[in-house]
Amino acid sequence: MTKSNKKPLIIWDFDGVIADSEKLWVGVWRDVLKKEKNIVLTREEELQLLVGMADRTKKHHVQAYFPNETFDADFMHKIEEGEDYVGEHFMRPISGVKKILEDKNFNHCIATGSTKDQLLWKISLFKWLNDYITAQDCFTVDMVEHGKPAPDVFLLAAKTKGYDVKDCVVIEDSIHGMNAAKAAGIKCIAFVGAEGNDTPKYRQKCWDAGVIAVCSTMKEVHQKLNELFIASVS
Repeated sequence: MTKSNKKPLIIWDFDGVIADSEKLWVGVWRDVLKKEKNIVLTREEELQLLVGMADRTKKHHVQAYFPNETFDADFMHKIEEGEDYVGEHFMRPISGVKKILEDKNFNHCIATGSTKDQLLWKISLFKWLNDYITAQDCFTVDMVEHGKPAPDVFLLAAKTKGYDVKDCVVIEDSIHGMNAAKAAGIKCIAFVGAEGNDTPKYRQKCWDAGVIAVCSTMKEVHQKLNELFIASVS
């Protein structure tokens, strides 16, 4: 399909890209921080501390930002309880993502800041996703030494799937993920269609992170993928 006669590999983030769920996890942290610590974050602080990373990384960032506070096992248990509840009751797929997954011109995998158990739980809530991405196509933060914004999980995905980075594209919604793709040398499409992301300021941050396109719908993402890999085939 590409010049190497191999279908391009689309490396998907999950939260905020396949599922409109990033807002749910941030909302849980927002509520627990307010209730347990009387901490209220600005939107900029949420983007800096909470978006596009594993819970263990969020905890590390929040602890460093508020060094006089203690975020112990009880605090994290409340986070986990909240995430379980909102995931089961409110997580929904991003409109249009299934159409790209159905496109047989591409291969697909997921590379995320979630742990393996967390990701498999999320996928279990989207049973249709198993038709396109199996457990063997899932690469998670506990499989690598460093999570995003380090490139490790994307490089692991490409290597395991047998791909050169030039034949891959990352679909990301977070700046941490976009920086990880850039560090891996993999082209990245920024998706800003999840709730709260489609603003001029955030779009500019995406461009500053070195993405090749900023898309607000999955239809736009699909068109860009076709431009990159399909229309150029001679």
